[in-house]
Amino acid sequence: MRWFVALLMAVGIAGTIGAVRAEDQPEAIRILLTFGGHGFEQQPFFAMFDALPGIRYTKAEMPKAAGLLKPGLQNEYDAVVMYDMASGFTPAQRQAFVELLKQGIGLVSLHHNLGAHRDWDEFTRIVGGRYVFAATVLEGKTYKPSTWAHDEVLKVKIADRAHPITQGVQDFEIHDETYGGLYTASDAHVLLRTDHPRNSPDIAWTKDYGRSRVFYLMLGHDSKAWANPSYPRLLAQGIRWAAGK
Repeated sequence: MRWFVALLMAVGIAGTIGAVRAEDQPEAIRILLTFGGHGFEQQPFFAMFDALPGIRYTKAEMPKAAGLLKPGLQNEYDAVVMYDMASGFTPAQRQAFVELLKQGIGLVSLHHNLGAHRDWDEFTRIVGGRYVFAATVLEGKTYKPSTWAHDEVLKVKIADRAHPITQGVQDFEIHDETYGGLYTASDAHVLLRTDHPRNSPDIAWTKDYGRSRVFYLMLGHDSKAWANPSYPRLLAQGIRWAAGK
């Protein structure tokens, strides 16, 4: 239970539940939360989302639920939060997802989602980066396969302190997985950086795709990272920004 108390304190709601009248509470942000294609600690992960104030989620396992990602979803949800590492979308499902984003819905991509759809170049353009699985050339630069390492401590620096996503967040350290050799698109607006030798410098950014706001956060491998006070704050503020709230 210790990690759960830490999560509650991190999002600033411990000891204050029920203190705000229902009529004073803003309408909850509705998100479709995707997972699948990569193992993770499900119980603490979903408990973290349960503790995010003003955010209500529906689970969707990918690629089984890929048919949901189509125009009209923006009438039911304010944003899609992707924690999956799926592949196998059909050409029609890929096109429907692109059309949804062109019409406009918030999109938040987390951690290993950067390695999803490794054979779909448009997904790289959507999220503004890629975990590279095979040597390739992107924007004229040659990339070797990306690397990872568990149980590292990263020093995180705020690159843009004026952005709504980073408000109230100071430079911090986090116990997490590193990703080295990532590709970050030239049109990405970087919010967080690190100088960890095993990690790429850019670890969070925003961009636009169609009429959609996109936020990518590299952090978040397991419960050690999720219990860091800065993580759920960045996540919640990233969701709100992407949803335009």
